[in-house]
Order: sequence, then C-alpha cells, then structure tokens
Amino acid sequence: MALSRLIAAGLALAVSSHGGIAQTRTSAPTGSSTGPLLFVSNESSRDVTVVRLSDLAVIATIPMGERPRGIQSSPDRRRVYVALSDSIPSVQSPGDAIGVIDVASRKLATRYAGGTDPEQFAVTPDGTRLYAANEDAGTASAIDLRTGKVSETMAVGIEPEGVSVSPDGRWIYVTAETSNTVSVIEVRTNRVVASFLVDIRPRAAAFAPDGKQAFVTAEIGGSVSVVDTRTHDVTNTIALGERAKPVGVVASPDGRFIYVANGGANSVAVIDIAAGRVVATIPVGRRPWGIAVSRDGTRVFTANGLSDDVSVIDARTRVVVGTVRVGKRPWGVALVER
Repeated sequence: MALSRLIAAGLALAVSSHGGIAQTRTSAPTGSSTGPLLFVSNESSRDVTVVRLSDLAVIATIPMGERPRGIQSSPDRRRVYVALSDSIPSVQSPGDAIGVIDVASRKLATRYAGGTDPEQFAVTPDGTRLYAANEDAGTASAIDLRTGKVSETMAVGIEPEGVSVSPDGRWIYVTAETSNTVSVIEVRTNRVVASFLVDIRPRAAAFAPDGKQAFVTAEIGGSVSVVDTRTHDVTNTIALGERAKPVGVVASPDGRFIYVANGGANSVAVIDIAAGRVVATIPVGRRPWGIAVSRDGTRVFTANGLSDDVSVIDARTRVVVGTVRVGKRPWGVALVER
C-alpha cells in the first residue's frame, strides 16, 4: 500500500469528531513494525522515537545515551544512523559516536567512530561511507561503514554543520555556520576541492534529484542559496521572508519543489525550483529543524524542537494533517520505507 494511503487510513481513525488535526499520544511499544517508519532523534531526552506511519502510533523509544541530532537511514533501509555527541564521556554516556540502530529489532546495535562532536552527516548512495561534520574541530570525518572506523579527516569551514551527498555519490557539501562557507569534498579522493561563500549562518544543504543544483539554507540570512553543482557557484539567493530562520531542507522526489524548515518562524516554506521563489508557507509545530519527504512525495515531516512533536504535511494540499508527540527537543527525522 502506498504511503499516502497508509497515512490516510491512520488519520481517518485519529481525527476527532470535530474535524481537528489528528494527534496521537505517546504509547508503549507495540509489536508490529510493518510499513513505513519514521525515526525521530530527541536531543534532550537522549533517545530516538519510532513512529509507525500507517496509524501515526509511537511503537518504540530507543535510549541513545548521548545527545542524538543528525539522523539518516542506510540506503538498504536496514539501519538508521544517528550522530551522538557529549562533552564528558561517562559510563552512562560513552561520548562522541555514530549510533547504529537495527531497524528490524528497533534497538541500538553498535556505535561507530564519528570524529569529535558529530552533528550532521550524509551516507553515500552505495552505503559504504558516511561523512560527518565535526562542529568543534572544523573538520569532516569520512567513516568506513564496513569497519566502523574513521578513514580520513578533512579540514573544512569554521563550525561545520550540514552535510549532503550528491545523488551520483561524487560530491559532499559541508556547510560551516561561522565562516559562511560550503566546502566541497570529492568522494573519490577524499579531498576538499572547492569552497564558496553563501548567506549568513548556513545550516543545511540538499541536492536536487538530478544532481544539477544544490540548495543551502542560511538561518540568519533568512534565505536559500541555489548552487550550480557543475561549477560550485551560487546562481541565486531566495529570500524566505522577514521572520524565516531556515535550517533543514529537502527536495521533492520529482525535483519540482524544495521544502525548508523555518525554525523560529514555526513554518515550512515551499519553493518552486523552476520559478526560484516561495509559493507557499505552511504553519507547523514550534521550531521545526529536521525535515524529510516521503519517497512518493505526498508527505513531508518536520521535527519540532520546542513543541516536542512531529508535524505531518500533505504535500498536495499543503496543510498539516497529523501531529505526533515524541521525545524532548526533537532534532531530526529519518524515513524508512521498504
């Protein structure tokens, strides 16, 4: 069953008789995990919430020990990787790492080296490498996912944060929020081959599905930079509005739109890529940062850090159709569709 039909069926059961937005309550773990799942990293409660999308039910809460922030699934959807960091390792909190969740068991299976203070990362399309931004060190670490060890460390900008990989697996873009730069890593050589300026405090980057363009959010600049990936040059800067504080960004699977989590503006901006402008602004929960889109493009999900919930957006009507309570200070979202 398509994701849109699964969610619609769940929402039909959850919507109140007054026609309000569906709201699920955090429940004890349940047995079934068939169908699409959403994994949500919760920075303050130090865990990951697993949401079954067929009925928007919370089916598991996975303790992580450290602060979980960046979160992505493996290309084969068998694992979910989570960036974990803590300044003072202890028995309860082993310190900086990339946590590896086994999707089938919904448990933390192991930890890989991730360099110092990993925040966001990207997994190459072939699933063999992971590139993490080491915020406090001004570096990016390349992790060999076959060994779980750091194979290379590269100097990038100051306070690196966002990491994205091109669809062909050739380029890694690493944003740096203090130097206002994006470093370009060539995956084949693990070398930084270019760097370019963007607007103030870049937080995240996303590539278009065809790989010809990339989009970089600037939280203080309140904008999105459009980048020609053939030359690594900024070709356009799209202003998102006076209150916008953009963080997470994702492209629709059909390459027509990008969705931007507007942080303190409590909204998601929809940008028409061809037109180069904002065509809709969707109110969501408080301080959305992490954002994901379903494989069929019908649903968008945001992690709302100050309302401790996830918003589910119908991409066709551009309205919130569901809200799920998760842990404390949700940071990122990763969708697992088999």
